[in-house]
Amino acid sequence: MRARGYSLLEVMLATLLFSLVATAVAQTIVFTQHSRRVSANWLRATELATERIEQVRAGVLVDDDPENGIFRRETALSGFAGHPGLTRVDVSVSWRDGETRSFTLSTLLRR
Repeated sequence: MRARGYSLLEVMLATLLFSLVATAVAQTIVFTQHSRRVSANWLRATELATERIEQVRAGVLVDDDPENGIFRRETALSGFAGHPGLTRVDVSVSWRDGETRSFTLSTLLRR
């Protein structure tokens, strides 16, 4: 009569398989959290640039100041070549989240 139960080899293989799956899931979670954080920073940079353009459009010129020390925003106003009634507005937002990133939003305003 044969003994019932699992052999040591079967237990070791099951443990190895579980370890591989758990490692893959953990790596996926870490990657997803990092991607979410990077995406949130890009969204915030876009919001900051859009906000500054709307301030310029409304005629409110405020100093470029960092927000929470994370984002740095710079605004540049210049004439648009050949079109005296247009002003080019460039708003650059930069930040660091493991690597340096930057985003520039440009628009033309009629004056």
